Amino acid sequence: MAIKNALIVDDSRSARIMLKRLLEKMNVGSLAVESAEEAIKYLEEERPDVIFMDHMMPGMDGLEATQTIKNNPKTKSIPTIMYTSKEGDGYNVLAKSHGASGVLPKPADQQAVMAVIDSLSEHAANDMPITNVTSDSIITLEQVERLIKARLNNSVLAAKAEISAGLDGVSHQLVQTQEERLVIAERRLKQQLEPLQTKVTALNNDNDLFKRLQPQIQKQAFVIADKITRKKVDELQQATELKLNALQEMQTKEISEINKKIKNAKRSGICFGAILGSGIAIASYFFLLLR
Repeated sequence: MAIKNALIVDDSRSARIMLKRLLEKMNVGSLAVESAEEAIKYLEEERPDVIFMDHMMPGMDGLEATQTIKNNPKTKSIPTIMYTSKEGDGYNVLAKSHGASGVLPKPADQQAVMAVIDSLSEHAANDMPITNVTSDSIITLEQVERLIKARLNNSVLAAKAEISAGLDGVSHQLVQTQEERLVIAERRLKQQLEPLQTKVTALNNDNDLFKRLQPQIQKQAFVIADKITRKKVDELQQATELKLNALQEMQTKEISEINKKIKNAKRSGICFGAILGSGIAIASYFFLLLR
């Protein structure tokens, strides 16, 4: 049986999209749901060729969902592959005990997905009943093609296994080298952090901290005091100018009033002098007449 469509069950959107793209490159269509409950509901009406099931999901987890699918006579024949970051022989045994056909580790790559699909196709081909050939039997061309495809699939899988083993060895070496580099980087980082830790420890002492911060505090205090003093001086200068302007206005008014009074006094003095002079002149005239 050729794998043409798949059901992806994963609560991670990025994981669903990545696996969907990998399957598309192999001409395998797929539908993605984000929970085991949605998957079981979907399987009530549809029958995909394979199910890729995540392990850790909200609600029903992947193993429980796989067991539920296998317990249902209508869906038990659908192969279920655990699509999870969990790995190891112990987990593989646990997954198969719940009815899973295999495990596809996250993050998956094209070769791993291809190996799973080919394995399922090979399993389906091997499960096909082959009639015992007798002198009276006729082997059709279709049967011959199936046998050839099954053998080719076995050869391809064997070659992939050898390549995968070689890649695993290279990967192990790369991981080991990377771990050594990480250890060296960690040591260097610790060496760089030791002086900083010493300074931080020294700062935990309140007296040392005050001594270190005292110059900065004094500087900030001087700056703040200077700003406050300048502000007060500006306010005092403005108030003084206002008072001086008011005094000048009052002085101007008083001088104006005094000038007016002087003018009036001059006028009054002139009139009084004229009257007095006239009176003296009249008195003198009468005095002369009486003599």
